[in-house]
Amino acid sequence: LRLLANTRDQLHLRLLMKQWGIVNAELPPGTLANDSLTLLQRLAKKAANGCAKAVMDAITAMQWTGGNFRFLSALAKIEEFAKTLTEEDRALVLQDTCEWKKHWDYYVRSEPGGLHSIPSFLGQVALGTTQQPKDDGLALLTIHSAKGMEFDVVFLIGMTEGTFPDYRAKERGLEEENRSAFVAVTRSKRLLYVTYPKTRVMPWGATKIQQPSRYVSAIFG
Repeated sequence: LRLLANTRDQLHLRLLMKQWGIVNAELPPGTLANDSLTLLQRLAKKAANGCAKAVMDAITAMQWTGGNFRFLSALAKIEEFAKTLTEEDRALVLQDTCEWKKHWDYYVRSEPGGLHSIPSFLGQVALGTTQQPKDDGLALLTIHSAKGMEFDVVFLIGMTEGTFPDYRAKERGLEEENRSAFVAVTRSKRLLYVTYPKTRVMPWGATKIQQPSRYVSAIFG
């Protein structure tokens, strides 16, 4: 997925080649920059183990285009390949596919519209948006990663001017901050607590008096 999303990702290309047992493969000039799928197909032919074919079968099954892909179809191919592995390896693969299904489920529900790109999906996974909170305990989340989730009790901390909304937000950026504020206050099903400090120690050591965010007044009047 990383290579399909970024055709110039040399790091993961080398890791994949090592995993596939490919040593000192000559890469066709310009292939990496222009067509990652063609590159993967050529590398798969040089691979020393069978998992390369399974990966290519998965890529074919997901019918990838620049703007959409059928991720569950790819996982189904991986699970089919897992049946040929030892019991221990099969368990590890199936555990991974189970986790990726959960990521995909949260991603699809938080990104409606039908079309889903690989960079968007991987970005959401990296941000933690697709993580499922545990039933018990305290979940420490950013507002963006809480999108699509609900909790009985929510604490919004650091609600001061310059922090939320961010002091750099202007016009369209401020509109995005307003939408984020709406998301924040609607995550609570039962209780919502909003807090802000009276003073703040700045990075250079000075203490600065803080003003409550404009959203505090909007929420509580």
